[in-house]
Amino acid sequence: MKAPAPLPDDRPAQAARVADYLETHPHTTQKEIDAVCDTGCISKVLSDMTRPELLGMGYGLAYGWRGVLCADGSRTRQVRTYACCTGPRPDNTTFSNPHESTHPEHTQAQADHWRPCALW
Repeated sequence: MKAPAPLPDDRPAQAARVADYLETHPHTTQKEIDAVCDTGCISKVLSDMTRPELLGMGYGLAYGWRGVLCADGSRTRQVRTYACCTGPRPDNTTFSNPHESTHPEHTQAQADHWRPCALW
């Protein structure tokens, strides 16, 4: 019996996985996000997530720093951390009401899915 083909894992699906993870795990590093969300290239996903011109993107990310031990625990280095503070813009424009979309590819389901993310 043949195994079913995997579903396409496009950038909006990866971004949604990362946002869902960041909602429950703020102050997370790229290494920690990639280990859980399996995005392939977490830096590209995080970069694209903030771009409102890309369909399904336009997330608001908060950035911070956390000290991480290195050199067998003898030193501490600062590592960038991330948290999701707003969900994706459903039509990739900046408007106050997500139900006022004029984007041709926008659907009501996308507008209903729009939600703010938890802050740290």
